[in-house]
Amino acid sequence: MPFCEYCGEEIGYLPFKCKYCSGTFCKKHRLPENHDCTFELKHSPLVPDTSREARPLYQDAITLKPASQDYDAKWEKEGRKYIKQQERQKRQSMRSFERGLTGTGENKGTNFLIIMIVIFSITATIFDLVGIPQYIAFSLFGILNLYLWTIFTAIFVSYSSDLFSLFFLLILILFLYNIAKNIEMRFGTNFLIKLYVFCASITAGFYILIRLAISFIYPLNNILFIIPIGLAFGGIFGLISFIIYFNPNSEMMLFCFFIPVKMKGRTLLLVLILFRVIPGVLFSLFYGPAFLAIYLPDLGGILASYLIFKVKYKPRY
Repeated sequence: MPFCEYCGEEIGYLPFKCKYCSGTFCKKHRLPENHDCTFELKHSPLVPDTSREARPLYQDAITLKPASQDYDAKWEKEGRKYIKQQERQKRQSMRSFERGLTGTGENKGTNFLIIMIVIFSITATIFDLVGIPQYIAFSLFGILNLYLWTIFTAIFVSYSSDLFSLFFLLILILFLYNIAKNIEMRFGTNFLIKLYVFCASITAGFYILIRLAISFIYPLNNILFIIPIGLAFGGIFGLISFIIYFNPNSEMMLFCFFIPVKMKGRTLLLVLILFRVIPGVLFSLFYGPAFLAIYLPDLGGILASYLIFKVKYKPRY
């Protein structure tokens, strides 16, 4: 029966062989740091030591080393460096895992989007109250008059003319926070920002098409028919629907005026679509087709996120 070369204990099972010094050890001293390994790589096989004598300590091993044996301190340094590196990687992996469980992971992009949406939406409401919404919201009137900065500002604007609309936006942002954080942790901050901007851009494209279609009723360069909109709803709808596309049959939690409501992903997607289609059609029937340009462009965000999902991720699922 073999014996541990470090403590001399008899090994009643398959012995462990060190890949550095090729010594034979019990399970307690099998790791290099537990048997004072010299970290000298041995290429020639060694026969297990059947002696009951304990292996000399590491300091003694250096003294008792035959003069003919070439001892290179490099292996000792590299071996200890390797062990420290493995321990450091283990600690980093555990920290990342704990951040994922506690929800304290990286969410800079999520915080950036929410802060920008809140700031620009409140600013847009103030601008509307003083009668100059064209300076921050998106409109063909603003583009024709070279208010080009609105292309950027409108991305974060949920255009609203009353406090109730801002209250609804707050509820939607609470739901958006978990969705955006999920996307950011899974795909990264850059992808989150790019997806949001792309959805908002397609929303702007939908608005332009609808606005041109009704331009014979509402002239484009007439200040009385500005019809400004914000593109934030399109970006938010795009982020929400993007998560739904991965598993449309899974249940999702929706807070409806702080009342939790569970529904399947495809049902939630239908609710988002009807939320813009129904008021857009009804208001246009009673008050004019201008409301089509206010409500329907947000569907562009849902379409944009589907295009990203179909091109990059649908083949995998």
